[in-house]
Amino acid sequence: MKLKRQKKTKKNMQIYGHSFGFRQPYQFILDGNFIHVARLTGKKLEETLPAFIGAETRLMTTYCVYAELKKLGPDFRPTAAYAKKLEKRRCTHNPAVSAAECIKEIIGDTNKNNYCAASQDVELRRHLGKIPGIPLVYINKSVIILEPPSKASLERSKQLEIQKVQPDLPKKRKLEEEPQAPRKKKKEPNPLSVKKKKPKAAPANPKADKVTPKQEDHETTKEETAPKRKRKRKPKTESGADE
Repeated sequence: MKLKRQKKTKKNMQIYGHSFGFRQPYQFILDGNFIHVARLTGKKLEETLPAFIGAETRLMTTYCVYAELKKLGPDFRPTAAYAKKLEKRRCTHNPAVSAAECIKEIIGDTNKNNYCAASQDVELRRHLGKIPGIPLVYINKSVIILEPPSKASLERSKQLEIQKVQPDLPKKRKLEEEPQAPRKKKKEPNPLSVKKKKPKAAPANPKADKVTPKQEDHETTKEETAPKRKRKRKPKTESGADE
């Protein structure tokens, strides 16, 4: 069950990373109730949250959260002491407001800083779930749970995927309407600077010089069969004999 939960958590965080640009270390804003329940269940959040998410994290809270914990009495003093050590996100509230109102204002309507929210406040999580791209974490029976991406997050993710596939129509129309500069004609090369090509010599006809074996045999047989020329001798005269 634990392995299955980890795979599901990793898959959901990949959606936030792919669609909304979340990067490590993930920034977690913690409210007072979440910190208090984590302390009661013996969780060291600086170790447990990174192991749960499977990535580096930055844990932070606000001055309003710390101020609210201090007002809750002696039972919350250890929780307030832990919150005091955490990194604080600056807020403009003076005097301090409730933790929920402070976190809503810091995250804003678009969550441009890619915050993750860790809260036991159901109303706060319901409000943040209406804003696309906010991972929401809470503790249930000593187990940290990452809520599935909200309906607003899934719809926004689909829109972003469609925009990546389809071309930007307004930009395309603007480019089509803009007059295009005439293309420069390719200049002819300077005839004086161009070397003239030398005429290629005609290749010798190899067939004229080549003697086929058939022709060679014919010539040799012709020489052998030709009759030899006999030399004619003059007959001796009789006058020479009488003398």
